[in-house]
Amino acid sequence: MPNSFLRWLPLLGLALLAGLAVWLVRPPQPVPATAPTTEFSAYRALRDVALVASQPHSLGSPANAQVRDYLLTRCRELGLAPSVQELSLVLTNPGQLAAARVQNVAVRLPGTQPGGKAVLVLAHYDSQPHTPGAGDDGAGVAAMLETIRALRAGPPLQNDVIWLFTDGEEAGLLGARAYAADTARLRREVGVALNFEGRGNAGPSLTFEVSSQNGWVMREYAKAAPYPIASSLFYEAYRQLPNNTDFTPLRQAGIAGLNFAFVDGHPYYHSPADTPGHLDLGSLQHHGSYMLSLVRHFGDIPLTHTKAPDDTFFNPIGTWLVRYPAAWNLPLTQLTISLLLLTLVLAYLRGRLRWAGLAGGVLAWVGGLALLLAAGWGLLTLVATVYPQYSAFYDRASYNALAYQGALLALALALFAAYYGALSRFMRPASLVGGALLILALPLGLVQWQAPSSAFLLAWPLLAATLAWAWGLRRAASPGRPATAGVVEGLLAVPAVALLVPAIYLLLIIFGLSVLVLVAVLFLAMLLGLLLPLLLPVLSLHTGPGRRPATSWLLPGLALAETLAALLMGHLTRQPTAAQPQQTHLFYVLDAAHNQAYWLSAAPRPDAWTRQVLTRPQLAPLPVVLPPAAGPVLHQAAPVLPLAPATVKVLADNQVAGHRRLRLLLQPGRADVNSLTLRLGGAARVLGLRVVDQSVPAASLPPTAAAVDFQFFAPAPQGEEVVVDLADAAPLHLVVTTRSLGLPASLAPPMPATVVPAPGYNSFTTQVRQEFEL
Repeated sequence: MPNSFLRWLPLLGLALLAGLAVWLVRPPQPVPATAPTTEFSAYRALRDVALVASQPHSLGSPANAQVRDYLLTRCRELGLAPSVQELSLVLTNPGQLAAARVQNVAVRLPGTQPGGKAVLVLAHYDSQPHTPGAGDDGAGVAAMLETIRALRAGPPLQNDVIWLFTDGEEAGLLGARAYAADTARLRREVGVALNFEGRGNAGPSLTFEVSSQNGWVMREYAKAAPYPIASSLFYEAYRQLPNNTDFTPLRQAGIAGLNFAFVDGHPYYHSPADTPGHLDLGSLQHHGSYMLSLVRHFGDIPLTHTKAPDDTFFNPIGTWLVRYPAAWNLPLTQLTISLLLLTLVLAYLRGRLRWAGLAGGVLAWVGGLALLLAAGWGLLTLVATVYPQYSAFYDRASYNALAYQGALLALALALFAAYYGALSRFMRPASLVGGALLILALPLGLVQWQAPSSAFLLAWPLLAATLAWAWGLRRAASPGRPATAGVVEGLLAVPAVALLVPAIYLLLIIFGLSVLVLVAVLFLAMLLGLLLPLLLPVLSLHTGPGRRPATSWLLPGLALAETLAALLMGHLTRQPTAAQPQQTHLFYVLDAAHNQAYWLSAAPRPDAWTRQVLTRPQLAPLPVVLPPAAGPVLHQAAPVLPLAPATVKVLADNQVAGHRRLRLLLQPGRADVNSLTLRLGGAARVLGLRVVDQSVPAASLPPTAAAVDFQFFAPAPQGEEVVVDLADAAPLHLVVTTRSLGLPASLAPPMPATVVPAPGYNSFTTQVRQEFEL
């Protein structure tokens, strides 16, 4: 067998392993409706998805009430007694003041030993304004109903199970926050919580978040989950993102639990195309497999001691779950770095390495990473420039994003291979390998410091790569030994491929074509650095005794060809279809105070559809409609329609404790208003604000006479009462903007089947702005 093929053989084997590792990150097959009644069937659950997600049903809408009533009916059909929890809540997130009345649906499945702590299962039944929400979160709601049915068909559990269908999640976790507001009651009643979400419509259901001190809950999870896909890395990464779910207020209250979501099919997230017909039944089955098995397990064990020191957990391949105490990561990291330093010293003592060469190897990997990131950024910028329509999607995650992601990774591989092939002509292999492994010890140490439960991701691959390099050095020093053709090095590269390749795949799914997808390029650079003992032999050609080796361009050429093929595939699949529609953004604002109207869009430029009304748009600030901090917005004057604005009625205006108090009634003015935004400005400082019978915390109000913005979700048709305390008698300037779903029918051009509204609370709305001086 030629030596050239022997050099390629380990890499080919690792490529097959990489493909297998990605293929195994998938949900289980859906179970048919003919399955035994005690099993979970995605086909049975799909019937509920079809009714829950038959139309958009955002907070406070008539469709939302229909879904609520359907849940009540289905729970009663299952022999349970559901109740509606009507709760009011003021939301005080940083930069956001909001209020709403929500209607959670709660039902209890009694256990045989009442009085103890219960299992809490939750998913939200509201949707974003324009989406039916089959994946987010019709799948979670339907999985709950099917799980209740399966449990009722089997033996009863010991513990009670509380099923909570929350309202208002999309508006700021309102239902879950209201439910968790009584922390003492929550801790007294609930032992463990399971939340089910969707950030798309496909892919495996990932156990992406766990509560703190997760040792107990992960131990029990490992016993019960039939297809576990979980990683300490998921939670550590999730903590760094500005995202929350209904699990957040429960975790903050100290409740042990787990959070599940499928994240593939990102272009459908919050889209009108997130319909039951587009939902992956495997994803629904994975939700249900978790839910049924875990509820049965937690329902039959004590829930009194649910905290234990954190675990590290991950899937080396497929659904094989490895779990061990997170405290083990520190000695593992110390062992890895110590062994690496020992190998470097031995290589130096044996004349295989010089310290200057090692420094060059470190700089070589850093330079290579910079090259890959710069090229990746350039490719993303090129795609964004040539295909501006992708910017309408979250993270530019268009339906064909995988093609461009493939091009991104292939380009990185081509550049890395060409770069190291050229360096191998002038630098020793030991310098290149040793420098790469040494610099990779730096992120390992950083992860161990900042996120110790995730140190496994680099510790095991770096440990194995160090052993592989040490083996190669030993073999090179003993020419009389039989050649192993890199078999040992190939086997020791398995941890790097098994752990890093699925991580790269999930990063691509999560970040789409946004700049954050370059994190996947960083992970690829780490992987290739770990594989250098196997890569360098195929990147250089021996040209004879006493001559420098020549660079082999086979691997860079193949990777570059893959880059071009992937870009061509992306170009050929760029056109939208009815099944994969293009998203677009437009809304109408009537400034009733000045009798002016505008078309506005969040897009940087008009597309083929919005160009019908945005014929001469401006990209500039529009302070009369949006605050100056909003920056430039695409807009154009529009016809003025006779739309009724909100009205403000002064119920009381008097002095209380030395300051002015106004009691106001804000009336929407139109029957279809789904949200109302109030801006309080003027020369007087706002000292206090009371809405939905609750006071806004003083710490959430500005300390000076700055404007205060407040939003009501689903305001009552008869109006909302607001009490405002002002520091002095200076006039109060009010701006009230009401928002209704949909564009004015008399003005909006017909929309083809290949175009749908973009997600968001401004998208495809009609807004009326009015000003008041009080």
